[in-house]
Amino acid sequence: MMGIISFFLGLQISQSPRGIFINQSKYALESLKKYGFESCDPVDTPMVKKSKLDEDKEGKAVDPSHYRGMIGTRGERGSGTAP
Repeated sequence: MMGIISFFLGLQISQSPRGIFINQSKYALESLKKYGFESCDPVDTPMVKKSKLDEDKEGKAVDPSHYRGMIGTRGERGSGTAP
């Protein structure tokens, strides 16, 4: 007998009498830590839908590769499971 599976291909798996549950909380927490967001408060919707954003003329430049990495991480998380 191989035993009860608890982690497979980045997915956390837990079993109980109510069923089998799969989540990616470990991956999500690692991603938040990687990009310095581990101390942020969660919200349901991060911004108002269809809002008009103004240019931040005094803001600092953003590293495009860092931004692409964050977006890619979000995409990878969603590709393994669906809500």
